Amino acid sequence: MLNTKRKKIPVKYIVIIIIVIIMIFFGIFSYTLKEDRKLNAVESLIKDAIVGVQKVVYAPFNYVFNLFSDFQELEKIKEENDILKTSIDRNSAIETENIELRRQIEALKEELNIDYVLTDYEYLNATVVSRNIGYWYNTLTIDKGSHNGIETDMVVVNSTGLIGKVVSTTNFTSEVRLITTSDTNNKISVSITNGENKLNGLINGYDYENKTLEVEGISNTEEVAIGDKVYTSGLGGVFPSGILIGTVESINTDEYDLAKIINVKPSADFDDINYVSILKRKSDQ
Repeated sequence: MLNTKRKKIPVKYIVIIIIVIIMIFFGIFSYTLKEDRKLNAVESLIKDAIVGVQKVVYAPFNYVFNLFSDFQELEKIKEENDILKTSIDRNSAIETENIELRRQIEALKEELNIDYVLTDYEYLNATVVSRNIGYWYNTLTIDKGSHNGIETDMVVVNSTGLIGKVVSTTNFTSEVRLITTSDTNNKISVSITNGENKLNGLINGYDYENKTLEVEGISNTEEVAIGDKVYTSGLGGVFPSGILIGTVESINTDEYDLAKIINVKPSADFDDINYVSILKRKSDQ
């Protein structure tokens, strides 16, 4: 007969099997004790033993689980700290940039003899409450007045560009003169931007048929191209620089064939104005 050696089971596997059997036994026994009844002395002793053994058996697993949870929490905190540090660094950079931008703006205002730019203002929203049909392109009335801090010569815009300025107020309403008004004394200084070129001119009227603003006073119209943007120049002290007025649509010669007239298509639709904003200088508060 051949003698075959029986392969021995490693001790560690035997220990694991014993522990599993004990846990299964304790689990079954604990389940049988769930009934609401008074336990006898033996059952109480066994139950206490089960609890004690469970604590000993589960302790290493609980320790490892808690350690892993703490590690995950630390990783999360580290990630949040990195994000916070990045945000703080970014805020510091933005503040530094803002300081430099404010310095540059003040220098440009002094160099160009401009009193105010858009950053010097805040916006007060208003609703158009009436508009005279006979003077459709001249004036409109809004529902904010002196009670709201509105004063004459305050600039009025909407979401697309320049609308006009306040010419009179009551306690709760204001009259706004539009930039399309037929009043030739209401000239607005504008600048036309074409790449690095910046040319200044004046709005001198409105073509009701073509619905374009007429800009005059540009000395060299060859530097103006169709599609160039037209903004307020800031000259004159009423309108701050940088408010969009429209785009160049065409360039024509006046009736005497002497001067060039630049026709500008307004960015705002003056046939459909329902909501506007009044620019209030921050220093006026």
